Amino acid sequence: MTFPMLLPPLEYHVHFIDTRIKMLIQDTKTKKHMSKFLFAHTECFEVYQMLKRIAIFMTILLISVQAASAAEIGVGVSPGTLSFELKPGTQGEQSLYVINTGTEAASYELHVDNSAYEGWFSVSPSSFSLQAGENKEVKVTLSVPSTAKADVDFKILVVPTSGTDVMAGVRVPVHIDVIISDSGSSYHSSGGSSGGGGGGGSPEPASNVEVKELAQQFVTNGNRIRFTFVQGVTSVGYVEFDAKKTAGKTTTIVEQLKGISVLTPSEPGGVVFQHINIWVGNGGFATQENIGNAVVGFRVSKAWLEENNIDASTITLQHFADDNWNSLPTTKVDEDDEYLHFEAETPGFSPFAITGQKIGYSETGVASAEGVGSGDTQDKASFESENEGDQEAESSPGFCSILAGAGLAISAVLVRRKTSR
Repeated sequence: MTFPMLLPPLEYHVHFIDTRIKMLIQDTKTKKHMSKFLFAHTECFEVYQMLKRIAIFMTILLISVQAASAAEIGVGVSPGTLSFELKPGTQGEQSLYVINTGTEAASYELHVDNSAYEGWFSVSPSSFSLQAGENKEVKVTLSVPSTAKADVDFKILVVPTSGTDVMAGVRVPVHIDVIISDSGSSYHSSGGSSGGGGGGGSPEPASNVEVKELAQQFVTNGNRIRFTFVQGVTSVGYVEFDAKKTAGKTTTIVEQLKGISVLTPSEPGGVVFQHINIWVGNGGFATQENIGNAVVGFRVSKAWLEENNIDASTITLQHFADDNWNSLPTTKVDEDDEYLHFEAETPGFSPFAITGQKIGYSETGVASAEGVGSGDTQDKASFESENEGDQEAESSPGFCSILAGAGLAISAVLVRRKTSR
């Protein structure tokens, strides 16, 4: 397969046309004779100038059309690099997400840039189509031959195969750290480790992730950045923030979890609709120094609200930070036949939970928006107070019996004294 190449700059085309015309003149007659001929016949010289202008115009038009096509077809990947740490004769697998960052549907193919290592890798699927904004998980499986003795570096090419001949695709660097065993000990063939991993920036175990979706945007200082999750496979529709720092092409990942995140020690207060993780960029990027005024747009199923008797006005996005669940300012922004749509302000990104309270819960005065779990504490305190009251009520008859017995004894003593007199 031949890969499309970028067109040379405009100056090259103009120089090429000039050179070809001059060569044609020299091949016809000597330069001196042809020069006299051209200037003696002005019409021929004007034709020459007109052809030159037409050639320049056609070149500019061609470049403009292809540049427009390039804007419509885009490709992004996450993570930006893959790194394997394996022994000879063993196998490893990682996920590479391919994202259509353009504005129209496109088809893609994946290849290894070095034919010497094609047998080491398999990718599934190796070709597919994506709508604008969609992403595809590609399983990259590496089998290190038993004869391997040195680290290997090469690239996986992700190439658009439809819509344009301009885009050359994306190259994903791949590093294989081959671990050699020698007399029961292991060492790296290069004398060091590549760092391993390459799992896309999420510390959540894959076994706890029900579904995930990615979006990519160019993050530039001073702009409002919006990541839109067009596939709608999770409850999160978008993430927005003001960029305080230029970070280039950035990937945001939303993970919808099967249960509570391994990064949180306890459940939040209220009834949980969903646990989710949101990761923006590489670790450490989504800080208050780099972003501001961040919001998360999400939706909640009306069917869930009805089935669980949830008060829609209590829906809240809770954020786990500083070892605590914190309720975020949450506002209802829209509604359709199936969902209520909300937007919550957040100081950062990490584990989240969408929660609500039962209908009537807030009317009892038990619920507290300031302290997570305070409702449970207050319920328990009320329950204990009621038990204490019951215990006091039950102890009163016993005390009265004692008083009655003492009175009878005193009366008996008085009677005996009176009789003895």
